[in-house]
Amino acid sequence: MQADVRKILTETYQVTEVGDVLCPANQTVKDGSTFTCTVQVAGEGKTVTITVTGEDGRYEVGAPA
Repeated sequence: MQADVRKILTETYQVTEVGDVLCPANQTVKDGSTFTCTVQVAGEGKTVTITVTGEDGRYEVGAPA
């Protein structure tokens, strides 16, 4: 998931200097559930919200905040 989050941030949100992405393990994959990942952007800690959009594991990545 971390590699996918990094790719979405760089390609969709045009974020540069994306470093480590850390998402919590063992999250419930239930439609509508959310959780937060931590990401390093230009050496600064940011968070992104992950929203599960289906029972098959699809999800949306929010913009870094």
